[in-house]
Amino acid sequence: MKKTSLALIIGSLMLCNAAQAADVNFSGYGSIRAGLVLGDDHFPRNFNYDDNIDFKEESLFALQVKTQINDDWSATIILQAKGQDDFELEARWAYLNYELTDETTLTLGRFALPYFRNSDTQDIGYAHNYSVMPRSVYRGQAFDVIEGIRLMHSTFIGDGDITIKGSYGSFSGSTLTALGEVESDINNIMQLSVEYSYDWFSIYFGALNAELDLDINSQLDAALMKSLPGYTVKDGTVYNPKPEQLAVYDMSATYVNEDSATYLSTGFTIDYQQWLFNAEYVTYKIDDSFSEQNKSMYVSLGYRFDKTVVTLVHEDVSYNFDYDNVSSADPYVNAFLTATNNTFLKPNEYDAQGIHIRYDASEGIAYKFEYTYATDKVEGEGASVVTFGIDYVF
Repeated sequence: MKKTSLALIIGSLMLCNAAQAADVNFSGYGSIRAGLVLGDDHFPRNFNYDDNIDFKEESLFALQVKTQINDDWSATIILQAKGQDDFELEARWAYLNYELTDETTLTLGRFALPYFRNSDTQDIGYAHNYSVMPRSVYRGQAFDVIEGIRLMHSTFIGDGDITIKGSYGSFSGSTLTALGEVESDINNIMQLSVEYSYDWFSIYFGALNAELDLDINSQLDAALMKSLPGYTVKDGTVYNPKPEQLAVYDMSATYVNEDSATYLSTGFTIDYQQWLFNAEYVTYKIDDSFSEQNKSMYVSLGYRFDKTVVTLVHEDVSYNFDYDNVSSADPYVNAFLTATNNTFLKPNEYDAQGIHIRYDASEGIAYKFEYTYATDKVEGEGASVVTFGIDYVF
């Protein structure tokens, strides 16, 4: 509710001043999208659809307001409402830009955290040819905005151009995890990315490190005591049932408190005549956790037919697990820890093959269709997902 009120107040103030400020520019983007799973036997965990058609999950609306304060400073705010958040309006981005030179810009405030090549534009459906950006990579991040500072430098090297981004800051809010949405604090976020483009080819490298605090302690404690009647957790220590009631495990080995998270990403694009080829690969890990290394990737091949673009996409998500933290002297606690890890993380492993079709109906309007078959690697079951809708910009 607070986010809605704040965003509405800011938006109203800008709208009221629009008539007096000739340099205030309004633009926006959005998507109206529906999706469902064909059949009712299996619902892919990473696609958030079932056999009932849903118009909310991937629909969104956004308004961007930008003003040039003077020759050096500009201000931007993006008010966005996502269907998956019940269309609650929030100040998605809100930042100041200072133009240090023609090639270098300093950004202060709340802005997109560039994990991946298209992080800045992943919500703008009209900007890409997919129904939605491949979920294997673009739904893999725990958080996608940062409150802090960014320095961006773009220049020419030979006949190509290079863009370097470096960011530092923090994030506080809800984070999507395998346990659902939990409150989180991510501090000391340090990010660096480099993209080089030459004619029809571009390549990207990115790295990110942060300290994570996820509010999952009480959930893990409750799950253990429910699964193992008679066991108790006090101040992060597990005690076995009476009469012994011995300390058998230190839960700090499973809590996410000031744990270091590292993301590495790379990708490249070929846009040659009518052919389009894209690939991105991401690996990330959280120190002192069961998930030793997570790997996500996609490759896509597209072809332009006048106003229509057809794209074939392959996606893959996999995990490497580290069970060193399963170190209790109590076999029941070890069984719980192993089962919990497997229950929350392994079902996220999948691969998928899909076809995406984009048709540019008119200026600022694109019709999209997607058919994807996703296979759960653990259960070995697959299902077909269909989405369709309209992306627009103004």
